[in-house]
Amino acid sequence: MAKMLRLVQNEYIKTWKKVSTKIIFILVFVCALGLIGIAKIAEFAIEEEKQYLYADTEIDYSYDIQEAEKMKYDGYETDIEMYKFLTDNKLTHGDWKLNAAYSAFNYEVLEDGTVEFTYPEEVRTELLDCIKNNDWKKYCESMVSGMKEMGLPEAQYWEYQYRIDNNIPLPTSFEESWTWPNDVIDNVAYSKSALSETTEVSAESASEKKRLEDSVTLGLYRLENDIELNIADNTSLLAAFTNVNFWLVFCQSASLISIIGLLIIVITGSTIANEFSQGTIKFLLINPVKRWKILVSKYIMSVSLGLIMILLLYAASALLSMLFFGTEFISSEYLEVVDGAVKGTNGFVYVFRNYMLRSVQVVVMATLAFAISSLVKSSSLAIGISLFAMLSGNTVVTILKTALKQDWARYLIFANTDLAAVADGTTGFAHHSMGFAVAVILIHLLVFMLIAWDGFTKREV
Repeated sequence: MAKMLRLVQNEYIKTWKKVSTKIIFILVFVCALGLIGIAKIAEFAIEEEKQYLYADTEIDYSYDIQEAEKMKYDGYETDIEMYKFLTDNKLTHGDWKLNAAYSAFNYEVLEDGTVEFTYPEEVRTELLDCIKNNDWKKYCESMVSGMKEMGLPEAQYWEYQYRIDNNIPLPTSFEESWTWPNDVIDNVAYSKSALSETTEVSAESASEKKRLEDSVTLGLYRLENDIELNIADNTSLLAAFTNVNFWLVFCQSASLISIIGLLIIVITGSTIANEFSQGTIKFLLINPVKRWKILVSKYIMSVSLGLIMILLLYAASALLSMLFFGTEFISSEYLEVVDGAVKGTNGFVYVFRNYMLRSVQVVVMATLAFAISSLVKSSSLAIGISLFAMLSGNTVVTILKTALKQDWARYLIFANTDLAAVADGTTGFAHHSMGFAVAVILIHLLVFMLIAWDGFTKREV
């Protein structure tokens, strides 16, 4: 064991003496910094967009009034009355009173050309009074009682009843409607409404029903426990269209591990090939050390170096994200529904788990490059073949899976290296379990190592 540790130490010393190794470590930090820069640009663009959307400018209905007077269509007088009412009460987009006004003035034209309002006069009067008095609670009560009288399911008026029970006012602007409580309430209301209309007839609809039920469970949990941010909502790039925060950037930093995979190929691909092409392998073999031990020490160095880069990326991304995006939500958790109950995971643990799952790709590519390096004399050839395999592997699997409908593609190594996708069930292969993926990876790694062992131990010096 002591000899093996010394061999690994020697490999680290030789590797670190290379200028290219130092440059590679600098590139890892630069990649983390580059992601921060892109995120800051996105944040600036989003803030600019919000400033435009949040501007509570009054809506000018003068043009609509002029057009109605000019065309004189059936019901134009009612429309003019509505436009004047909206103008007098200075209603803006995103204001609940605007929808209430549309409801109060909603009508249909009868065969004789006269106008009949959708709601009875007493209801219309009540709606208009709610608008004039800015009485959101009275409006909600009216909506609940009206929908109950119409025999609509509870899901249709749940939002209004929930706001009454918990004293949560309806939003009066876009800015208020996009605050987290209103956003969560909207999502829960939508999910409840969709569930009330869902009829389970297939596996797809059953899956959608479960997704909606989980959305309701999670939304109500956040509302009841006053949880402003759920990290689960900040793991996708789609979240960047509305908000950029620490967790969004930190979670996205895991995608940079694929770059580490490319960098480790450069190091590993030349580990053995350079020893033979430069003749330095003779100095190693002079020592009374078995070849397989030299091989294993080089492999341990290569894989562990890749893992060190991943840990460096994790630490650098965390620190830079805190520095540029603050620590306001640093204690937030990754919330998910498991067996009908909400489960919370520490954010740093969740991101680290994703890092470790993605690190499998680095180990696989390091092992593949290691095997190829033991077979060829040129480090450039070993690196080139390994890079080609990494860049084209996923494309080949996608073509076989989607275009050619070949289910056997699941047995290829590149269909299993993304363990994060396997865990989430998004690989595209049915019944693609974590156990199966790990088994396929281990078999391939064993094959690669046998190739490396055979090529290194039987190779002439």
